Amino acid sequence: MITYGCLGILFLFVIIKITAYSKRKKNAPTPEQLQQTLLEAANSKRDQHG
Repeated sequence: MITYGCLGILFLFVIIKITAYSKRKKNAPTPEQLQQTLLEAANSKRDQHG
C-alpha cells in the first residue's frame, strides 16, 4: 500500500515537471529575439561608458 502511495507521488511529480518543461519551452525566446536583446544590452553599456 505504501508502495502505491509512493508511486502516485512520483507520478504527480513527473507530470508537474513535464508540464513546467513544456511551458518553459513555449515561452522560450526565438533566436532573433535573443539577438535583439543582446544588441540592446551592448548598446546601452556602450552609451553608458561614453
